[in-house]
Amino acid sequence: MKTITIRLPDYLIEELPEEESSIYEILKLGLKQLKIEKAIARYKKGGVSLAKVAELAGISIREMILIAYAHGLEPKYDKSLDESEISSEMVTKL
Repeated sequence: MKTITIRLPDYLIEELPEEESSIYEILKLGLKQLKIEKAIARYKKGGVSLAKVAELAGISIREMILIAYAHGLEPKYDKSLDESEISSEMVTKL
């Protein structure tokens, strides 16, 4: 594990917990959120699938779909995929 030193404004330092484990959790959550925000911005620009940005953000496509809706985006949807999945599931069950 590496040690880093960063400069922070006083108002952030006052809000940080003293426990190292808590600071570690804050960093992990913040990095995850940053990846998600960048992925959503990339999806908004177009040219990349929701599945790909989910992969880049390190989350499941289901989670990314919910996040996209929360950001006012409506994921592109292809009805034929559902129909082919249903058909495959029905054949498998027979």
